[in-house]
Amino acid sequence: MRITFIIFLLLSFITGSFAQDKKVTPLEGEGDILENQFQYIITKTERYEDYQVVKRSLLYKLKTNTLDSIKSYKTRQAELEAQVNDLQQNLDVLQRQLKETQDKLNAAVNEKDSLRFLGILLKKSTFYTIIFIIIIGLIAGLAVVFFLYKRSNLITIKTKETLATTQEEFEKHRKWALEKEQQLARDLLKEQQKNKGVM
Repeated sequence: MRITFIIFLLLSFITGSFAQDKKVTPLEGEGDILENQFQYIITKTERYEDYQVVKRSLLYKLKTNTLDSIKSYKTRQAELEAQVNDLQQNLDVLQRQLKETQDKLNAAVNEKDSLRFLGILLKKSTFYTIIFIIIIGLIAGLAVVFFLYKRSNLITIKTKETLATTQEEFEKHRKWALEKEQQLARDLLKEQQKNKGVM
């Protein structure tokens, strides 16, 4: 029983030692933060007067990890710079496309807000102003023509009335002249008959 107990203690001790040897330290773990690794080295080193005694294996491991981290950071930086360059190129392309689209939109809006009048591209407001001026001019011209027509019509009516009055007076004068002529002709005939009778 005692031998069994001693074998049991030996096995426990050996297993514990192997477990401690197999334990992964922060220096062995990938992706550990460098600050944690430095802290681990500081806590695991011994002091000698004003100096820290660091095992070479830990120092080499820290150096390897630091260089690997720097290399990883540089690689990541290069990847990020490449991504930034790609994004910048994409941004430039998108800005160029946006400008082209904006130019097309402006052209379409100008085209939509414009009309062709006598082969000239005019804004709708300018076109409507021209049409408004033309309509006002036509209305003014029509008013002048209507006024002139009314005036001419009044003159024509007055002229017709004057003509009718003149014709009536002429007719009366003609009748009077005819009657006068007939009267003179009768008087002349009478005088001629008198003169013939006297002779």
